[in-house]
Amino acid sequence: MSRSRASICLLLFFILGACKNGSDSSVAFTSTEDEYQAVSDLLIDKELRIYGPGVSPQERNRFLLELTQERIRLVCQHAPTSPSALDGMVRSSSIIPRQKILEVYKSLTPGMQKTYLGKAIKKHVKKKKVLVGDVLPHFEGVGLNGEPFDWSVTDGKRVLLIYEGWGWIKRSTHFWFKDLLAATDRDSLVIVSYVYANSLAHLHKRVKAFQLEPYYVISDLKGTEGPLDRKLGIHGIPTYYYTDREGHVRRILGGFDEQLFTSSTGLSPKWGENWTEEIGIQ
Repeated sequence: MSRSRASICLLLFFILGACKNGSDSSVAFTSTEDEYQAVSDLLIDKELRIYGPGVSPQERNRFLLELTQERIRLVCQHAPTSPSALDGMVRSSSIIPRQKILEVYKSLTPGMQKTYLGKAIKKHVKKKKVLVGDVLPHFEGVGLNGEPFDWSVTDGKRVLLIYEGWGWIKRSTHFWFKDLLAATDRDSLVIVSYVYANSLAHLHKRVKAFQLEPYYVISDLKGTEGPLDRKLGIHGIPTYYYTDREGHVRRILGGFDEQLFTSSTGLSPKWGENWTEEIGIQ
């Protein structure tokens, strides 16, 4: 994995847990700009050790997730007092819960709220779209039988909503998701595929063309502008929403990169969800 991709992976998951009052860390956090930078340097040193010899891909992903907790906790704690940390929060605002960002914004001084970074934070939390930490909306649509889609099939389960884009996904990626489905327990994870369609017949045609039969399928039969497009501002397809068992969005991804997807969600056909259970994703 390249250094740049690794750096992206470090800001990817465990945001809900990492931004709470949280677990103990081996790093002592303080509140000055210089000390924030010093701790950031320590985390960079940890990152370099992750790519040492003899570290398996699974171990590396685990270490990346643990390091993400430290880095995001650092940003969340220091943002009110460190311009660099606040900048880090702005850069990673798409993967930090809306409520946490709002708490940080309210803790800023009036002067900091008026800065470019302060305004960027306020603008982000005011967006009328699904953000990390929000409940995934149960929008209306029908299934393959033409009946209203029953969202109760997702109750108490983790959900991976794949929002359109099947025509853009590579064939190997299609197989990747089917292998993921086969490697996971339906009581633990369900995959819901939202599909653009103009009619029920069109929906069946697209499902057959992309071989989506293994998944729960939903469409509002209103063509190429779906419910999340209209209400929540999706600008690209496919978009992936991964939720916890309570329906809160834990990760939002656009496009598909296997290593990035696994590092950010903990999901992989190679080990299903057993690994995510071990590292405590709830």
